[in-house]
Amino acid sequence: MTDKETLDSKDECCQPKDVVDVFELINILNKKYEKIQRDNIQELELTPTQHFILSQLWESNGQQFKELAEKCGCSRSTITGVVDTMEKKELVSRKLNPEDRRSLLVNLTKKGKELKNVTPRLESMVNGCCPGINQEEIKKLGELLQKLLNSLKY
Repeated sequence: MTDKETLDSKDECCQPKDVVDVFELINILNKKYEKIQRDNIQELELTPTQHFILSQLWESNGQQFKELAEKCGCSRSTITGVVDTMEKKELVSRKLNPEDRRSLLVNLTKKGKELKNVTPRLESMVNGCCPGINQEEIKKLGELLQKLLNSLKY
């Protein structure tokens, strides 16, 4: 077998054959992405989820738990636990929503706002991480993943 044939057969064995393979690849990618995040924020003593919430609040302060949960792709109870920890670290506070007294808003504290200046942006963490894929392919992959997400029944 030539080197080219070995390479071709190796590529073939790594190609997703069905939707389960695709989800397994997504899971592996997510783990690698979280490791990149952890490696970049560990000195700040933040988890990837805390960093994500801070990023969302830096863009638009004063968000409801429901909004943060949807953006984060997790349950409200998970967000509540994460916000509890962030509150203990004095990064965020809860305030009554003036438009709906039944809900609370998560707001940045002064310490949470200041952390933005020393925290790497998500984009800067992943820039250059994937030299084997070009911008056009990234765009197409994003479109396909969005299509997959939209087609899920759950």
